[in-house]
Amino acid sequence: MEQARLSAWQMFLVTFYFTTGTTWIVLTGPVIGDAKQYAWLVCLGALAYGILLALLWLYLSSRYPGKSLVEIAVAALGRWAGGVIALFYVLYFVQIASWVTRNLGDFLHTNMMPQTPVAFFSIMVLFTCAYAVVKGIASIAMVSELLTPYLHLAYWVPILVALRQWDWQNFHESHIGSFAAAIGRSNYAFAFPFMETVALMMLFPYVQKRLNTSYILGIAASGLSLALSVLANIGILGVNRSSRLIYPVFMLFREMQFASFLEHLETFLAINVLFIVCLKLSILFYCAVLAICQLFRVKRREVVAFPLIWILSAYSLLFHNVIENMEWVQKYLFTYYLLYAVVFPLLLLAAAWLRKAGAPGAMPTPRTE
Repeated sequence: MEQARLSAWQMFLVTFYFTTGTTWIVLTGPVIGDAKQYAWLVCLGALAYGILLALLWLYLSSRYPGKSLVEIAVAALGRWAGGVIALFYVLYFVQIASWVTRNLGDFLHTNMMPQTPVAFFSIMVLFTCAYAVVKGIASIAMVSELLTPYLHLAYWVPILVALRQWDWQNFHESHIGSFAAAIGRSNYAFAFPFMETVALMMLFPYVQKRLNTSYILGIAASGLSLALSVLANIGILGVNRSSRLIYPVFMLFREMQFASFLEHLETFLAINVLFIVCLKLSILFYCAVLAICQLFRVKRREVVAFPLIWILSAYSLLFHNVIENMEWVQKYLFTYYLLYAVVFPLLLLAAAWLRKAGAPGAMPTPRTE
């Protein structure tokens, strides 16, 4: 395993950017379309759910200190059964990474370069991320520190300026019966992105101090940012318009205007998207490569990272278009993610309890005649 160390601040940023990723460009439109004016409350409910899951994963990790998710699976269930679970997680990380790659490609293709094939964006970004993976998680964390001031100023300052167009009437229109109905129609917001953060268990051994605090706060900050972004879209663009747009945040920046001379600020958003999604993809890519290396005892990450580029690129092209991708997310994502975020961790935790109960000294010594 790489001899890297992450500070609490770096783990906070890694968690924040991993959870944020493509969420605020991909999730905003669908969740507003399904939950209407309650969309921002659904995001807050999903955040609470995500924190509960994070506490479960932290507790599981505390039973196996110093071990990653793959190592925990092998330690809890043995080399063969645990190896099968670990292999499932490898496939899970690869799938998420390919979806993130496709989301970025669709965004750039749709909004910036419609004549450029999506595959070109995928390969270009994946080569960059593979290089970051080879350099190590510490390098990725330092890049996140470097980009943080720009990413937040370039996003939130224009949003604050756009609040001049705020209309409270957007929240009083009757669109859906109740908050419970809104949650039922948008349960995928509970899966994406919060169930994905189980992947960060691969990085837990690198954090020496305040792991619990930095991990929970990173998820909380990302969830609050998502809720505020959805709230701003509803208040400025309205429910009906936001729900009809694939990327309502992009339209918000496109129509934004400073004074009478500075407009079309969507370029700043596109740069933000490129940086943040590359950070998330690099972290996911690293988790997938690290999991493969630990499972199959490969010592050099570059042996796995560069061939994996072509697998991720090919997998990302399975969906024909962005609409088909979003429909799959809305219909099946929550059920699919339950296996990796809830079922497998509970299985590993149960195995840990059984091993402890069956350990020497845990049961009374049989009486000899």
